[in-house]
Amino acid sequence: SRLVQFFSFNLLTSMFNVVSIALIIPFLELIFYGDKSQINVVELSSNPDTWMTYFNYLMGAKIVELGKQTALIYFSIGIVIAFFLKNLALYLAFYNLAYVRSAVVRDIREHIYNHLLRLPLSYFNKEKRGDTMSRFTNDVKEVEWSLLGVVELYFKHPLAILIPLVVLFVMSYQLTLFVIVVLPLSGFLISRIGKKLKNAAQAGQEKLSDVLSHLEESLHGIKIIKAFSASKDKQDKFKGLNDDHFRQMVRLNRKEFLASPLSEFMASIVLSSILIYSGSLILSDSSTLPPSVLIGYIAIFSQLIPPAKGISESFFRLKKGAASMGRINEILESEQEIDTQGDKDISFENSVVLDNVSFGYSETLVLKNINLEIRKGETVALVGPSGGGKSTLVDLIPRFHELNAGRITIDGKDISNIDLSTLRELMGIVTQDAILFNDTAANNINMGDHYLSGDQLLQAAKIANAHTFITNLEKGYNTNLGEKGTNLSGGQRQRMSIARAVAKEPPILILDEATSALDTESEKMVQDALEKVMENRTSIVIAHRLSTIQKADKIVVLDKGEIAEQGTHEELIAQKGIYKKLVDLQTFG
Repeated sequence: SRLVQFFSFNLLTSMFNVVSIALIIPFLELIFYGDKSQINVVELSSNPDTWMTYFNYLMGAKIVELGKQTALIYFSIGIVIAFFLKNLALYLAFYNLAYVRSAVVRDIREHIYNHLLRLPLSYFNKEKRGDTMSRFTNDVKEVEWSLLGVVELYFKHPLAILIPLVVLFVMSYQLTLFVIVVLPLSGFLISRIGKKLKNAAQAGQEKLSDVLSHLEESLHGIKIIKAFSASKDKQDKFKGLNDDHFRQMVRLNRKEFLASPLSEFMASIVLSSILIYSGSLILSDSSTLPPSVLIGYIAIFSQLIPPAKGISESFFRLKKGAASMGRINEILESEQEIDTQGDKDISFENSVVLDNVSFGYSETLVLKNINLEIRKGETVALVGPSGGGKSTLVDLIPRFHELNAGRITIDGKDISNIDLSTLRELMGIVTQDAILFNDTAANNINMGDHYLSGDQLLQAAKIANAHTFITNLEKGYNTNLGEKGTNLSGGQRQRMSIARAVAKEPPILILDEATSALDTESEKMVQDALEKVMENRTSIVIAHRLSTIQKADKIVVLDKGEIAEQGTHEELIAQKGIYKKLVDLQTFG
């Protein structure tokens, strides 16, 4: 409906624009040929040649009726009113366009964001965050300008050209046919440049994404850059990327800026052609085109130049927007997580079983033929050298990745047949990097679709040894933790993430090296919290410090993507294999 209103008001704008200029013709008639005492009556016929003669007859009769001085005032007032109505209609047209333009951008951003949240982790592992941010901001901005170009290309400029053309045809169909033949030449030249612009625009956006990626990476690692005095190296790299983007944008802008002067120059050629052709018509003995009408004709024709320029600029915007939309579509067409409409009535009563599971990010397998049973109530620890596949294995249970081979079952039900949200509700996850959000302490604990009462929130914080330091914050549980929880220490952030994991009371707890990044004092507090959390729960623990998992019901040693050993601490020590070597390294190293 907003587009219909935009179209309607543009129609009125074009009509009032032509009327305001057409009123100049009788004004000129009055100035140049003021003596209208002899008016020859003219009848309107179907012959286009007589239409302007009839219009002149009507205007001449009105001048005689009103008198020259009064007619001059009336025509001047008429011109002012026509211009006022034209600009009022123009404002109302853009008033509606503002809504359409903003709404489409809002919807595109929402669509991208929602789609990003449904993409698998593998997408984020291979894509640069700066590139994703560039597509979300700059490419969407280009699409917004392109949308403006599309709307003007289809709903505004055609009307601004068509209505004056109709009037010009009435004034002199011979001249107008001549214009229609000459105008397409400029359109051909402009379209040739537009094809090159799209490729340049796409390359420019890709260069910008490299700049933003480097910026994001530098901000994330600013402490390391300072510690290793690497500022000069990073500055040089940024300068190289920024200069590449600069050169690409210079080429792009030069092509884009060519659109307006080129179209105006082509219009001047057409206008000169009209002057030559119309002059020859007027100078001929059989001419029916008075000089005042010619001036009006040229004035109305001049109104074709802005929309003709607008069409070329809109065409260029469209090409740039198409390049940006292509980059956005690369996100929107990325394959989402496979969320089958599976079983929602599921609870964990017996065991989680990995049956001959294999997985790889590409052709190389990270995990090979994993067979493992985790019974309810057990604490199972995963240990082994770095790169052995421990984190990948625990990521498979909540289906962050899809298996290459084998299957994982919960109480005999294949997890691929369980509703994804329902499956993940069974699990609480604590990662090595405590991920907190720029929100209150309460909202960082109470995440997800479930509702926590105040008592449940406090209980989760107490279990995680987080209640005391939260209450000491400026506003307690309503304190904003800052971006990534920077207002808290490392140990506090980890205890917050533990509180979040246990808040929904999950039957399965996954702890991915939850204490490895902490100092000794913080580790002790976090370890105490973990021991309380793990009581009466099934726990899968990736252990960095082996001393923390000696009481585990089962220890699984992963090496090069395969299970090398499994058993209790005492059993594995007795085997004198990989596990014993790891323990000895930590004990005597």
